[in-house]
Amino acid sequence: MTARPPVWVHELAAGFWVDVGEPPPFPRDLRAACAFVPDLHIVEVPDLTTARAAEAFTKFNVPFAPARAARAFHGCFGASHGVGVILFDPTDPADERRFTLAHELAHFLRDFRAPRARVIKRLGTSILPVLNGARPATPDERLSGALRGVALGAKARYLARDGWGRVTDEDARDAEAAADRLAYELMAPYDAVNPDSFPSRAALVAQLISAYGLPAPAAAGYAALLGF
Repeated sequence: MTARPPVWVHELAAGFWVDVGEPPPFPRDLRAACAFVPDLHIVEVPDLTTARAAEAFTKFNVPFAPARAARAFHGCFGASHGVGVILFDPTDPADERRFTLAHELAHFLRDFRAPRARVIKRLGTSILPVLNGARPATPDERLSGALRGVALGAKARYLARDGWGRVTDEDARDAEAAADRLAYELMAPYDAVNPDSFPSRAALVAQLISAYGLPAPAAAGYAALLGF
């Protein structure tokens, strides 16, 4: 019996499709669906690097921490005043572009929108200026505990990596793994894939690549999570 997605993955994926409408056919390119998300911008940045990402984020008032060294990457996520910004490299292969967008969308849904929604539900819309960085939280708001772990103001995600490209921060590793897990469900839902019907890991990976459009490394990672 393969491993079903965690409840939070199912809820966020299902909620996304409720918001934007009918899912597109496989392989899913989520950019058209994201056009129905009013608090999210998708921006193409050819040959994306830390410097080019910083320049693009500046246009949306998303501050950025200086990078230790220039490097290229597939995509990144930033947010400011309640609006998310996804940057991605349009020169990447199609399968990589699809997965990059799904991964960064997962950061938007899990790490940005969902925590804000929980705080607003608990404290009301009066907390929006705090979430957007327009004013500091009052002592009572801090004591409520609702703001614990919620990013305030504006931010961009630049992950610290070592010389081999590996994420070096444990919290960042957890966030990246969670974003991958949600991206898999958005692109290749467990119930659609029906992994228990496959006779081998190789057969499942091949189907994830050919039918669902995952890059080979992502397909292998998804198969491993499913228990193959």
